[in-house]
Parts: sequence; C-alpha cells; structure tokens
Amino acid sequence: MPQAFNTQSIARFLLWPFSKPLNIAIEIINQPNKAFPVVDFLKGLSVLMVILFHIFFAVFFLFKKEPEKLQQFIDSIPAWLSFVLSFDKAVDIFFMLSAFLLSYALLRVYDKKNSIHIGRFYLHRFFRIYPLFIVALLLYGLADINKLLQDGWYSLLFIENIYSKGIIPVQWSLSIEMQFYLVLPFLLLFLAKSSRPISWLVFLIALSIIGRFLLAWQSPVIYQTHWYNLVDSANGKIYMDTMYYVIQSRITPLLLGILWAVILWKHPNAKLNLSELKCYVLWGAGLATIYISMRFPIYYPDSLYYANFNETLNLFLVTLHRIIFSAAILGLVLLAHYQAQDARQPSLLQKTNHLLLNWKGWRLLSEVAYPMYFFHFPFIVLAWAIVLGTVDVKMVQSIPLYYVPISYALAVLFTLYLSLWLNFLVEARFIRIGKQIETKWFGGHNATTNHKITPK
Repeated sequence: MPQAFNTQSIARFLLWPFSKPLNIAIEIINQPNKAFPVVDFLKGLSVLMVILFHIFFAVFFLFKKEPEKLQQFIDSIPAWLSFVLSFDKAVDIFFMLSAFLLSYALLRVYDKKNSIHIGRFYLHRFFRIYPLFIVALLLYGLADINKLLQDGWYSLLFIENIYSKGIIPVQWSLSIEMQFYLVLPFLLLFLAKSSRPISWLVFLIALSIIGRFLLAWQSPVIYQTHWYNLVDSANGKIYMDTMYYVIQSRITPLLLGILWAVILWKHPNAKLNLSELKCYVLWGAGLATIYISMRFPIYYPDSLYYANFNETLNLFLVTLHRIIFSAAILGLVLLAHYQAQDARQPSLLQKTNHLLLNWKGWRLLSEVAYPMYFFHFPFIVLAWAIVLGTVDVKMVQSIPLYYVPISYALAVLFTLYLSLWLNFLVEARFIRIGKQIETKWFGGHNATTNHKITPK
C-alpha cells in the first residue's frame, strides 16, 4: 500500500504542471454563459488574429536586411489570402470591445444611481490592468535592464507610445486604452445626461475620421509612398508614429465601442423584422466589406493598385481602411443582436450564428486574452526556432508557407499554457482583491465589472 501511494503521489506531482492548467481551463469553460456571447467570440478571435499576424511579422523581422528573401516569402502567399497580413486590425476589435464593455456597464450603473462613481471606475481599472502589466514589464525588462531603469516610468505612466519605443512590444495599444480611460467616465456622464447621445457620438466619430485624415495629409510621404516601400524604412517609422501608435489616429474604434453600448442602452428592446433574403444580403455585404478592407495595405509591388497608383485614393484608403473594418463588424453585431428570431423555426443563418458564438473555446480564449496578448512574443520566437531548427538567422535561406501553420499552432499552445497559469496566479487573484477593496470602500455594487453584464 505505501508503495502504491508513493507511485500515485509521484505521478500526480509529475502531471501537476499539466493537470492544473487543464483544470483551470475546464473551470473557465464551464462558467455560466455571458449576456453577450459575441464579446467572447470577438475577443477570442482577435487574440488568435494577433498571434498569427506576429507569426508573419517574425518573418518580416527575420528578413529585414534581406528584402529579396522577404519579397519571395510574400509572393508565396496567394493574393486572396493576403488579408492575413492585415490581422493587426484585431487591435481595433480590442479597442471597440473594451469601450463597449466599460461603457455599457457604466451606463447601467447610471440607470440605477443617476451617477457614475469615477473613483471606483479608476480603482477597478487599476486592479484589472496593473498587476499583470507589472509582471510583463519586469519579465520583458530583464532583456534590457538599462532600458527598464531609464524608460520604465514611461511605461508605468502609459505614455511610452508618445515618448519612447516601449519595453513591452504591444504596450502601445494598452497605453492608448489607458489614455482613453481618463476621459471615458466624463464622456459617458455627458452622453447619459444628453437627450441625443447617439447624435453626439456620430459627431465625435466624424471628427475622429477627419482628424485621422489630417494626420495622413500633413505628412505626404504617408500616402505618396507605396506600402511595400514603407516596410522597415525611415518613411515607415513616420507612418507608424503618426498613424499607428497614437490615440489621435486610433480613437475611432473606441468611439464605435461607445456607440455600440449607447445603442443597446437606449434601444434595448428594438427589433428588425427583415426578411431572410435581406438578412443574407446584409451579412454578405458586411463580410465582403470586412474582407476588402483587410486587403489593404497591399504588399505586392506588381499589383494593379501600384501599376495605376493614385495618391488621392491612397490617402483615403490609409485614412479609412481600419474605420471601415471596425464599422462593418459593429454593423453585423448590431444586425445579429436586433434581428427578430423565430424561436419555433430559426433560420439557417440564426442557427449558424448561435453555434459559432456559443462555442466554449471562445470563452476560454476570451478569459485569458489579456495575458495571451502580452506574452505571445517570446513563444513565437520559440515556435519559429523549433520549426526552423536553428536560431542562426544566416542559415535561413527561405521559409515555405506551410511552416506558418505549424509555428502558429505551437505559439498558440505555448502562450495558452502560460496564460492559464498567469490567469490563476495573478490576473483572477488581483481582480478578486480589487473587488473586495471596491466593496469595502464604495459599497456592494460592482460598478464596472467587465463580464457580469445583463442586458437592459
């Protein structure tokens, strides 16, 4: 008996590093369904898109000093599949989701209390974001201690996207969100008290589009240069610093997220009685718009777009391609939400939506999206090293396209494994601590919880 006991104990000990994350994943998957399953779907899909984009980006980095090899790799991607090179647009989905979740929760609080407790909102954001962020900052900072000591305070204040390159590769997007949170509760108070909040939001969205247009227009190199000449060049840095990393050029999806929340808040019971044919037409148009918007920017020098290059058209596409992408997604989300459903005989489209949105895997990816977003970079490097069989860049002469899905699968699995541990050890733990402090300081109602939202 003691020998059997020891054998079982040793087996449990050896399997614990794998069984514990599996149990964490099962607990997450078995959580009750959320009020808006589309949120889990979009968040889970977005984190997968970001990782795949950076799988391709790693090849760009690998061949940055060998443009012929890079172009050979790009040319191996079929033109119809080139939209995967725009999977960085997933960040715009993250922006929209974040703004929607926080705005809807705060508007619900306003309904109950006729006010929004701004101090509570910031406290909740602190415990939701800072603990895991500090872990990421320290771990990434180990690669360059001097940079951490010199520029770390830019990161801590979430202004590194303005003044510094950043220590965490993806922190620029979190910095944009944090900067936006400074004004979000005040903006929502204004909208909640306004008699025409949707009109005000449409006005602000229009201003943000004009602002993005002016940013591109004031730097002609941004729209006069062919995209494949922008990649990894001095002009490319101008583009990134002007159109990519700063809130003034990326604020539109955040405003669209608020619009999403306000529409659901103002019109909770509205229904669209569209025929099945009209629904299919609208869905087809929406999906086609998303796909077309993701075909830009264009990486192929011999494309018809560059053979007939038009600076004015390029200026408008540089301005609008992300906005069109985000707006089309929001349109489909609202269509799915408001379309009247026949419970007795749902259409094929409704059945497909239900099956797609309610897959439990999206719940898992959604719950750990934050750590996966932070920590996927090292695992992409590891995955490529395994697939290529070397860490010597000079030995890599070409990369077959079929290497991509293998590296991608490894990177996702490695990242998910670590993220489950971080969710258990850091993220979920400090969220609970934050809620306890909120309750102690402000009372029992949790004003800004991201997930436990009920439709109005």
